[in-house]
Amino acid sequence: MGPDVAEASAAAACSPTRGPGGAPPACWRPYGPDSPFNARLPQRPRLLSGSDAVARQLADWGPAQSLVLGATDTEEDYWHPVYYAGRRSPVFKIRCVLWRPCPVEGHRVRIPDGARPAAGDDAHLAVVNHRSGWEYDFWQVRDKPSGGGRLVVGYGGRTRIQGSGLGASATAAGFGLLAGIVRPPEMVSGRIRHALFITVRCSNGHSVYPARRGSTGSPCRQFGRGGDSAPPLGARLWLSLSERRITQLGVPRWKRALLLALHRYGGFVGDTMNGHSSFGVSFESGASFTSFGLPDPWIGFGRSAGGIESDGSYVLDLNSGVDWGQFLRVVHPCVSRGSCRRGG
Repeated sequence: MGPDVAEASAAAACSPTRGPGGAPPACWRPYGPDSPFNARLPQRPRLLSGSDAVARQLADWGPAQSLVLGATDTEEDYWHPVYYAGRRSPVFKIRCVLWRPCPVEGHRVRIPDGARPAAGDDAHLAVVNHRSGWEYDFWQVRDKPSGGGRLVVGYGGRTRIQGSGLGASATAAGFGLLAGIVRPPEMVSGRIRHALFITVRCSNGHSVYPARRGSTGSPCRQFGRGGDSAPPLGARLWLSLSERRITQLGVPRWKRALLLALHRYGGFVGDTMNGHSSFGVSFESGASFTSFGLPDPWIGFGRSAGGIESDGSYVLDLNSGVDWGQFLRVVHPCVSRGSCRRGG
């Protein structure tokens, strides 16, 4: 049994039965086995032309973004809170106020009453309904009344929870809000069985599959930078270090899990950071738990992982221990499409 089949079998056998705060167990992953987020990379994937230049650009921008665990319910929370609707969850009618047409305008969606968006400017909120099979994703949630009613959002979309994870409209690349994010149970287990959601400083102003056609995020030219070597939105980053070398790095267990995921599955550039930082990995927001009066699991994890405490948060250094400029690559989009044998 090859790794793709084994991973798909394990995911299919894992029940999404909800635990505290509605969180499925570590073994569960969203989307189907054919989703680009769930497909393992070949041993030597075909690379995008200019891959080395992109890796050097990311390294020149600075270190990989540290993980700040415990920023939940602060304006620094740009991660994605995820909620799971049940039969008794109140119904909200969606109203989009920024762009038209909006794919979910007027839709009636069940959302747990206690659910709230991330506190950062993006104010993301995702809700999964396993009965209907839909994941609804919202950006800039502005008004969510108690008990149901009209949910006012900047924009939104939806994607099948057992589908591709594409076309959801709440991220710059059009990825679903669950696509590639790392959940607390996964970090605790030390096993991440999917590609990662990557944010970068800015893009080259273009997009490649699986990003939505025509999407750009924030192009580098907006910040006075040429950006020719910046990655396009949708780029699939790959850590070319072998699994054996990764396990020999002597890095903490949590970092090894992220590095192995970047080697086995890669990480898709799904959004940009308005000219800030270099690149980082996106996680599920602790608001998925604190919305229901539960402790933020990221704080406990950061403490147990030996993070540096800062203003009630714990900082984990993702950058050290890896020469990102030497070992980071960009995979050709035909690999994610499954079309390389036909010439890309």
